[in-house]
Amino acid sequence: MKNTLRALFRLMAISVVFPSFAMAGLIVQLVFFRSDEQKYFYLAQLTHFLGKSLVIILNMRCRIDGLENVVPNALVVSNHVGTPDVLALSTCFPAFFVAKSEVRSWPLLGYLTRLGSTLFVDRGRRFQLKHILRQIVSRMKLGYSVVLFPEAGVTDGTQVVDFKSSPFQAAVETRRPVLPIAIRYGDGNSPTIACWFNRTFSSHVWALLKNPVLDTHLTILPAIADITDRRILARESRRQILEAWQKMR
Repeated sequence: MKNTLRALFRLMAISVVFPSFAMAGLIVQLVFFRSDEQKYFYLAQLTHFLGKSLVIILNMRCRIDGLENVVPNALVVSNHVGTPDVLALSTCFPAFFVAKSEVRSWPLLGYLTRLGSTLFVDRGRRFQLKHILRQIVSRMKLGYSVVLFPEAGVTDGTQVVDFKSSPFQAAVETRRPVLPIAIRYGDGNSPTIACWFNRTFSSHVWALLKNPVLDTHLTILPAIADITDRRILARESRRQILEAWQKMR
């Protein structure tokens, strides 16, 4: 009963926060529709503050190590467990996210992600990979960081699987660094409550809403630069994230 009341209270808080950010995003889209540079600046800031707001509502206790390693205008890569990954990463710095195409059609959240100029990719259609790569490159050339999960799917949080190398081509083409970030949760559950693996989205969100506190540990690793082979970039990023992730036990 207590957990259900907690979930309902959080839903009420979110019902206030979401429309506020949705209205702000719509205003930005309308006012700066002729200037991508200004529009993206304010949308990235909105995403940053929305993430912070949701972290507070869900009582995510984020420990962030390595903030001194943050560099602007980077390709940010991380291991992927569930929705809390996006929230935790969005608190670190303003950036744009790459999400799977299904998110676009989700109630409310889909509207917010579209409004925030999230980049959507359909991993089942190979011809779209070049299109999303062009979008990432375009966004980075405007000076913004782009966050993606190169495992190309969520895991159960007990491993870091091999990274797909295709998106790393964006860092090669823009000559910008890759910023690896390791994420691990310490809620005592196995798998972690943050895990979306083999669950419906609705049950995943409901579990997060009921959960009292979610200890979240992020380690921002030194940026990787001067590597011009996307496959080597992918392997090196995964190696560094895996090593940091194993030490975060």
